[in-house]
Amino acid sequence: MRSLVRVKDNGEQLDGHPVLEILLSNDHAAITLFSFGATLQKFEIDVPKFDKRDVVLGYTDWDTYQRTFEKRPNAYFGAIIGPIAGRIAHAKLPFKNDFFQFEANEGPHLLHGGKRSFSNVNWKLLSFKENPYPQVTLFLETKAHNIEHPGHLRCEVSYTLKDFALEIKIESIALDDTLANPTQHSYFNPNGHQGSVLDTEAWITADSYVELNKEKLTTGRILPLKGNTSSSSNLGYPLHSIFEGLDHSFILNAKQLQAKLIAADGFELRFDTNQPVIQVYVGGAVAFKGKEGLNYHKYAGICLEQQAEPDAPNHENFTDIYLKKGCNKTNLMTIHFDQTT
Repeated sequence: MRSLVRVKDNGEQLDGHPVLEILLSNDHAAITLFSFGATLQKFEIDVPKFDKRDVVLGYTDWDTYQRTFEKRPNAYFGAIIGPIAGRIAHAKLPFKNDFFQFEANEGPHLLHGGKRSFSNVNWKLLSFKENPYPQVTLFLETKAHNIEHPGHLRCEVSYTLKDFALEIKIESIALDDTLANPTQHSYFNPNGHQGSVLDTEAWITADSYVELNKEKLTTGRILPLKGNTSSSSNLGYPLHSIFEGLDHSFILNAKQLQAKLIAADGFELRFDTNQPVIQVYVGGAVAFKGKEGLNYHKYAGICLEQQAEPDAPNHENFTDIYLKKGCNKTNLMTIHFDQTT
């Protein structure tokens, strides 16, 4: 009987423990993860009536991910992002009747947690199992990894490969009063990672979005989406009509099936989340060669980041991302790849 979970020690140490390569597989799909960044490196799907395909962008080896942090901009391919996803204006937020000042990493602002964050440290293996589904859980703590962050936060991420779905669960646990707004940062292409999302239909169940200023910082205003709405197919708003320059937060208005990507051959990926927002970014052009020696281009993939609104602590009308000591919250994304609906 073949193993559904394989954990490989790459023979290298980072942050005091081994860098791991982890494979989860079943009859329909296989994913590969690196413990560095808790990164989803590969997501291969093989279902009837469609060619086998790898639907996420990535690099061949873990140290290429590490080297990307030496260059800007960095795509954060497949990594877990945090403790706070998105941009924090002036790298500053209210905390305990005062303010917490981060070291900025994007001009004067904070992006995706800072210079040392969830995405560029080596996570520890907590557990893995094969039943009822192949699953692995990785974890870290902010203080142990010297991640600049107010309070003290533990984060556990579980990847579970179900029969026709990949579930990514990010559990934030407050070891002290703190705050958390993590997400996953995979770039998807339902045509395969070698393709273009210009050959993709992309839909989101939203009728409003967060306004940005010229620095791509949120203004705090929620604006309505106008035109190009789908009334007959119930698919929502067609993101493919606005791919150029797309880097926006959409306020979700459905409890299930919040996004859908449809390849040129009809193959579909469907996305469910328990978060109020999906940040959508179209990009992928990077300085390093991707898997199979590919040069990823501007339209190589579409990033769907489930989270609260970016810069939420600085806007009273946004989601509260603060956590009291002893409390926790779960961020869940499920990617469905059955082709029956």
